[in-house]
Formats: sequence, structure tokens, C-alpha cells
Amino acid sequence: MLRRIIWVLALVTTSAVLWLAVAPVPEGPSPTPPAPARDYDEAVARFERARNSEDPTVREDCLPRLHVHGRRTERAVVLLHGFTNCPKQFDSLATLLYARGCNVYLPRIPRHGIRDRMTAALAGMTAEELAGAAERALDLAHGLGEHVTVVGLSSTAVATAWLAAHRDDLDAAVIIAPALGPQDLSLGWTRRLASVLLVAPNFFVWWNSEAKEDVPGPTQCYPRFPSRGIAQVYRLGFSVLDDAARRRPAAARVTIVTTEADEGVSNPAAGELARRWRARGANIRTFTFPESLDVRHDMIDPEQPYERVGNSYPALIRLIAP
Repeated sequence: MLRRIIWVLALVTTSAVLWLAVAPVPEGPSPTPPAPARDYDEAVARFERARNSEDPTVREDCLPRLHVHGRRTERAVVLLHGFTNCPKQFDSLATLLYARGCNVYLPRIPRHGIRDRMTAALAGMTAEELAGAAERALDLAHGLGEHVTVVGLSSTAVATAWLAAHRDDLDAAVIIAPALGPQDLSLGWTRRLASVLLVAPNFFVWWNSEAKEDVPGPTQCYPRFPSRGIAQVYRLGFSVLDDAARRRPAAARVTIVTTEADEGVSNPAAGELARRWRARGANIRTFTFPESLDVRHDMIDPEQPYERVGNSYPALIRLIAP
């Protein structure tokens, strides 16, 4: 009897593992009808309502920002911060873009910027939530500029790519180091990984397994990330990649930025996205920082101990606001 029980348990376990290995990644979110701000005043009013309704658990320095010239400008830029960070990450770059005449909007992605850096809130993030935040940011920015550029980094680069795929009212998308998959893992294996992580119990991964909570760098960042959260980013990414195999992006212009010194995400996956869109007839601009410049994955936050913003900012500014 014991041998039969062991055999049945082994069969069930093996069947479960095989099912997870072939289970499809659920489809990504569908776009909602655009709701662009009609003018500058409406955009500012939306921003103020959103900021005033922010959760009191959010850090003061992680609240949304708006750098405006008091009127609608030729170009508005939306800067979407990265995974486990907050709008503060883009402060320095936003100041430089504002000086070039742009109105600049820095929204807070839901579940980020909470005072308790050990919060588990990010484990509940979904692809729908991430895409929805990007959509609302684009809608608001229409009141800030005649033309809108959305810039995303890592997880929000995936959301920016999703916007580029679906929104023809997006003038330009700048996709920086998109988290379409982990470094050194093929897209096929990333799809299998995502399918498992989406249904497996959540667990957290330290950005720095030795320093843990004392990881050096920006103090607003969470020192760990959830497996469920990153799986939802990959899910959104596969939605973009699968769509790119069928049709060209809706956005007028798309730029994909990578760095050879990236320690976190798959550059070949970003290259595959560009290849698929180009195969559908899209004119995709790509830019890669050479390894010699030592520009790492977070090429934005000047508080990172490995920052090289002196190398990354000049190129990014030319790509975002030429």
C-alpha cells in the first residue's frame, strides 16, 4: 500500500510539472478606449486629482511629478520608472528634458514607492495594472503637448512597448532595456518560466543576496522583487512579442535602447522584438551602449553606486527630445 501511495504521489507530481512546462502564458490585457485630456488645464487637473488621492503609505519623494511651462508645449514626455523604484528615479533626467522645452510627467506605477520597503504589495501587480497605468499616463499627457513621447525602463519599457503596439495616438515610444526576459535565457525558456511563476506560490528575490535590506543605492527602492510580479511583466512582454509577429506597431515612432553591459535582462529578446516589428514593415530605431561605457541596466538613477549618467543621459536626451 505504501509503495502504491508513493507511486501515485510521484505520478501526480510528475503530471503537475509536465503541465506547468507546457501550460500557455495567459493572454495579455486588451487596450481600453483612449480618453485623452482635451487641453492643458484638464491635464493639470487630472494630475492634481491623482496626486491628492495617493495612498498615505507612499513616500513623499515618490509621489507623481509634473514639470510644466504653464502651457501646452510642442512635446510632452512621460517618464515611467522601473520595477521596485518610483518617480524619483527620473528626477534628474526630467529636469534636463524640461530645460529643452518639454512638459514632463512622472507618474507613480501602482504598488511602488511605499514607505515600508519590505512591503509585499508588488506581488499583486498584474499585467493589466501595469498597462493601465501606462494608458492613463498617455491620456493625461495629451493635454500637455502637441506630440507625446512615452519613455519606459525595464518593466515599464515593456508597458511602453505595449502602448506602442496598441495606441496610434502615441507619437513616439522609447523602450529602454525592456524586461522581456532574464539575461542568458531564451524566449522559449522564458515563456516556460513565466507559466510556472504565474501559478506557483510567490517568493521574493533579493537584488543583492549578500546585502539584502542594506543594498547600496537609492533608498526609495525595494531591496527585493516578487516572482509573481516579474512573471506578470513577462506575461505583458509575450503579449507584445506575439502581437509583433502579426502586425506593425500603432505608434508613429519606436526606439529600442539596450546596453551591452546589462546585467539583468535579455538583449536578444529586445532584438527579436525589433526584428518582428521590422518584418511587418515598421521603421524601428535601435541604439546600443557599448560595453566599454559600462552603462548598466538602470542607466537612469544617479544614486545607483554604478551610475554612468554622464555616459547615458546625453544619448537618451537625443533619442527622447531631438
